[in-house]
Amino acid sequence: MLRSFRQVFKSNRTPMAAVMVVVLLGLVAYLAPAGGGVSSDTVVARVYGREVLMRDLAEHMQELFQRYGKQASPETLKPYIQSQALRDLVNQRLMEELAERHHVVVTDEEVGARLRAFLRQYPMLLDPKGNLKTTAELKVIFQETGFNPTVQERSIREELLRTKLVQQAALQVPIDEAWLTIENRLKNEKIAFQQATLAVTPGAVADPGDAVLEPFHKAGGERFLQPPRRVIQYVAVDRAAFGKDLQADEAAVKAAFEARKADYTEFKARHILFKAEGDTQAAEATSKAKLVRERLVKGQDFGKAAEELSEDPSAKGNGGDLGWFAPARMVKQFSDATAALKNGEISQPVRTPFGIHLIKLEGRRERSFQDVKDQLAKEITDTRFRSRAQERLEQIGKRANGGDLAAAATNLGSPAKLSQPFANEPSAQSEGLPELSQLVSEAFRLKVGEVSKPLAIGDRHLLFRVQEQLPEAVPPFKEIRAKVLAAYRLEEARKQALAKAQTALKSGGLQAVGPVTDQAAAPIAGLRDLASHPGIRKALLETAVGQTTPFQWTQDGKLWVARIASREAAPALAFETRRTLIQEVQSGEAQKLLSAELQSLDRQGRLRPGLSSFWGHLSGIYINDSAVNVQLDN
Repeated sequence: MLRSFRQVFKSNRTPMAAVMVVVLLGLVAYLAPAGGGVSSDTVVARVYGREVLMRDLAEHMQELFQRYGKQASPETLKPYIQSQALRDLVNQRLMEELAERHHVVVTDEEVGARLRAFLRQYPMLLDPKGNLKTTAELKVIFQETGFNPTVQERSIREELLRTKLVQQAALQVPIDEAWLTIENRLKNEKIAFQQATLAVTPGAVADPGDAVLEPFHKAGGERFLQPPRRVIQYVAVDRAAFGKDLQADEAAVKAAFEARKADYTEFKARHILFKAEGDTQAAEATSKAKLVRERLVKGQDFGKAAEELSEDPSAKGNGGDLGWFAPARMVKQFSDATAALKNGEISQPVRTPFGIHLIKLEGRRERSFQDVKDQLAKEITDTRFRSRAQERLEQIGKRANGGDLAAAATNLGSPAKLSQPFANEPSAQSEGLPELSQLVSEAFRLKVGEVSKPLAIGDRHLLFRVQEQLPEAVPPFKEIRAKVLAAYRLEEARKQALAKAQTALKSGGLQAVGPVTDQAAAPIAGLRDLASHPGIRKALLETAVGQTTPFQWTQDGKLWVARIASREAAPALAFETRRTLIQEVQSGEAQKLLSAELQSLDRQGRLRPGLSSFWGHLSGIYINDSAVNVQLDN
């Protein structure tokens, strides 16, 4: 059965297959840089010898677009979708590597059985006897509904692989009686308490000056240890660098207007939509549309017909009126058909991705030169700036020839500067370089001495060279004074808050510490944030009824304390409940172990990134940045 599904989709030559090919080719074109010679077989990544091809990335991007596509425009989603797709595929290959190391195998028979069970959930796929329909019948249904069984097959295989790995790891987790007792209490013992929190205010602590901060910095030791940091030499080009040369004169703006006149034509139209998915539905909808058009041409009111027949929800109440619109607002098939009509004319049935349309043109107008000249002038200025900034930075890069940028940059009127040292973190900052947070990932991807490509960020274009990498160390006080001050303020604020809370608790109880809330009797495991905090969890388990817990710092930085009001003991574990609890604990611990192993494989693999080297083929993680401009999140 599984092989049959594969054969069906490999041999598919229907328009649906053609659409899928167009989508995938479009994604490959988007992913591939200009002139890069990239094909669908290009290796995008290699994970411990397992390849991710361009077609794999494009297919998974398409899956994610279908999942998230209605939440935002495709252009907005592309960067996120692209990065997420590559991350998913690398994780999948890591899972396969881990499974091989643990001798875990998922067979075609197992996947096929799961796939058949999945398909049997849908009555439309079953024959009168309750069996799956023939492969030919299923093929037609899949084409009409847009369902791709190969995607589901892949998902099932991944799920089975992970499940087997977790089950195998779970058997290696020993559960003793003490651990089981605590888990039973967390899940089944009901506890009621009152709790109070006190927020700290580091900003209220005054700057004590360098005389206090420098010794604090010195005594901090590894507290202020910074990971490897980099310094980049950068050249930034803004509009001021070109003065008035960017401005567009009247002649240039008029020439642009004449060249783009068609873009400034607007149409007023109505339409009737007959929804259709697949060729079978489209053929039926076209026949229906032709019959309706005959009546409309003979004089039937288009607006009334739209309200009665159109499957566009917005047509109800407005007679299918689309108002005035520019061609770019509609899909190309619709815009082209509208542009070919005369005022008052009704189109033949027009097919778009939404279905079959009948269109009636009610008006046509052109925006004048005066209407759009300011917009055009800005577009010309922006285009000139992008082009000239890019050209200047490329010239600087070529003249520097991979070396110091300073001389070449100065000669071309854009001096080079050095950033302050920064770590590989999104919050990185450097005076005079507000764009740094957007450069960090690329700055740490390049090797020391390498020069970046020209980058457009905000209102500036930048080129940079990785000047040096500083080793892991505690930086000089002056370099990280702001971080030292922040740490000092937080520590002082915490000391003050704890002293205040202890005094208040002794004199006035919980109410004097801060706002008090009552927690009704419930198992600790169901208290979410409190249950995930080791100190609070331990305090709730060990504090006697009527007593106050030790003070704890919450994950969001507040001081927390509670008074236990009541405690209802957990029932003794019967054989079945004991076995179930052991399985739950083992499974949870196994998933943590699995995640840790995957993270370890990921870290180790990225230490050997070479594609052509022995390690790059067998024991490394390689990302082909020349084929697809995607960086993995660390």
